[in-house]
Amino acid sequence: MKRLIPILLAGFLIAGCQAQDQEELDAMYSAFERNQSEIETDFQDYYKEIEASDDRETQLRIIYEEMIPAIEDFETTIQNYEVSSDEHRALKEDMLAYIGSLHGLTGNIGKFNRTFIAGNPFDDEFTKEAGEILDTVRSQEEKVQNDYDRVLDGYEELNAE
Repeated sequence: MKRLIPILLAGFLIAGCQAQDQEELDAMYSAFERNQSEIETDFQDYYKEIEASDDRETQLRIIYEEMIPAIEDFETTIQNYEVSSDEHRALKEDMLAYIGSLHGLTGNIGKFNRTFIAGNPFDDEFTKEAGEILDTVRSQEEKVQNDYDRVLDGYEELNAE
């Protein structure tokens, strides 16, 4: 009987930690989805503002003072969650990789807009540089989508177990 009590206590402790970690994972995923939804909605509005504006400085201000800080806030939110199991930490890293990809994409869009301010569109060098940046943006868009899909699939896999 004396041996059974420590074993039971250890079992309850482990079960309690696993339940707490699952709750933290669910809260982190909920925050991820909520922030993702807000960013998606806000970015649609920002893109409308960018398209409506003829002023490149206004467009760059939206990108660098509105969009990028929103992504950085999103990243901070996810970083604040503490999960302990390896699988949950891996999902958190996938979330952060997605946010990093989104940050890179937005930065490349800003770089593309800056190229138009600083370049002569009739210069061959401008055309080459703009084409390279556009190719980077396109590949980054694919990376963002793949990273997002990895997060969704990872969470589904964890909940299927």
